[in-house]
Amino acid sequence: MNVLDYSWNLVTSVGKRDYDTFRLILQKDLRSPALTADKAGMVLKLPVPRMDEKGFYNLHGLYFDADEHAWTSLWRLYRASLYHGALHAAHSDFKQYAAWAKDKDLKTATYIVSLLEDFRVTKKAADEWPGIMPDIAYANFISGMRIKSADDIVGPERMATKVLLELWGVNHGLRGDEEEDREVRRLATLARGAVDASVKASAGFPKELFEAADEIYGRLTKGSGIREVPSFPHTESHGESNIFEGQVVESEDPKGLEASALAAVGLGEEQAPQDDSEARDIYNALKASDSKLQKIKERYEKYVSGTRLDGIEYPSGDYANFMRIRSTLSGPIRNIRDQLRQVKNVLDETGGHESGQVDTQAAMQVVASGEMRSDVFLRDEPIHKNEAWAILLDASKSTSGFSHEVRGISTCLAEVVKDLIPVQSQWGIFSFNNSIQIIKDFDEGYTSETKARIGGIQQRNVTLLPDAIKVAQSALSQQPVDTKVLVVASDGVPTGYNGIEDELVSTVKAVSNSGTFLMGLGIDSRAIEEYFTVNCVVSTPAQMMKSFVKSYLELSSLF
Repeated sequence: MNVLDYSWNLVTSVGKRDYDTFRLILQKDLRSPALTADKAGMVLKLPVPRMDEKGFYNLHGLYFDADEHAWTSLWRLYRASLYHGALHAAHSDFKQYAAWAKDKDLKTATYIVSLLEDFRVTKKAADEWPGIMPDIAYANFISGMRIKSADDIVGPERMATKVLLELWGVNHGLRGDEEEDREVRRLATLARGAVDASVKASAGFPKELFEAADEIYGRLTKGSGIREVPSFPHTESHGESNIFEGQVVESEDPKGLEASALAAVGLGEEQAPQDDSEARDIYNALKASDSKLQKIKERYEKYVSGTRLDGIEYPSGDYANFMRIRSTLSGPIRNIRDQLRQVKNVLDETGGHESGQVDTQAAMQVVASGEMRSDVFLRDEPIHKNEAWAILLDASKSTSGFSHEVRGISTCLAEVVKDLIPVQSQWGIFSFNNSIQIIKDFDEGYTSETKARIGGIQQRNVTLLPDAIKVAQSALSQQPVDTKVLVVASDGVPTGYNGIEDELVSTVKAVSNSGTFLMGLGIDSRAIEEYFTVNCVVSTPAQMMKSFVKSYLELSSLF
């Protein structure tokens, strides 16, 4: 199982939400988790383990050796982030704090809401999901080990950090002012009691929770309030903070600190996390995936080397966004599939078989004539032509006003082509601007990861259309089939350097002369008609689907 499938299945199971109200976005270039919202619901962005140039895995600013033992520790931290975000999805309603936070110092109020709500959702899930608690405790323990002593912090952030550590049982540095430390323990105890009361409440948020919030807020704002919000690296970030940016340091009693972290979530020492086969399976799958993606990227770097494109990218995925778009466009997608099935039937003369899909017109004729015949079926096997397709999508800034439509068109084309060309190694999808983005290479399957890349397409930078066509054509030309089709979806207005329009003309001519069949889809622009003989102009995915059959039929007549 790949990381995305694992993460999505886990977070939707624990979070009790699906793609219609929840989005999970995995980003390799992200340092800390982020919890936001869109119009439909909650959005969780998580950093995923990535390997740096020196061969070490990196997560939350920590570095791990690229071996199974180190990976197990890293994977626990990643799972803790997943669990934490999923618990917010299941149990958090931050609007409940809106009235309390009104007119208060924003960062101090944010810290207190985070402090109480993070602890509340964890305690609330302890009975239903006891199996996730060891990893949460382990991640808290590692967080505590990333700060040598909170007493070294200057300003009100010191008190806030010490309360956070004390609440989760990982404060190994209470060596400061005795009066301050007593106050830290008192506030942590107050927060713990308020959370316990809220968990036991049958509904809503009890007054004890807001009374504790007021007490902690009053203590932290005796001065000017906090300037940065302390939060553990595996939990959602609330802005710039370097409090937990250090590497893991030694503790006088690491076993005792880990036991304290377990106790904070209701576990004993015997329930400490153990090595598991799941981590090893994911590690081996990720190594294989990284190796495959690197080989694909190296191949495309050769294609890019003779162009003005900056390089090769894999888009950050947004699987929920893809699923939402596909659900919205399910009608047009179904219609185009049905129409193309009939187009293929006509073109390939696949009727007259004794099993398969019923040919309605032939069946009616047999019934009317009274003949004893059973050859009224269409068979799928001979329908599919031996074709290879490359789909090239404009992801430049010039189409930013139609970003949703571009992702919709991409989704429609992918869903149709996967049926039109059932051999997954015979079709690929790419997007472009000043670089080329691999959405689905010919060597990749149509998986959740490739679908997520469609959902994550972003419009930016210039439109290096002829250069992108050259790369797509280079990849397409390697396919061992006679019929090759390149579909280009763009506004048809190339930008980026002088003479690019002439370059586009010569590129299209060269591709056509090579035997590749070209189809242009103009995204809300008729400029595409100047370059592509077979074309259609569309403004929406639904409109594109209506025009696509006509263009495909016209193109097929040329095969």
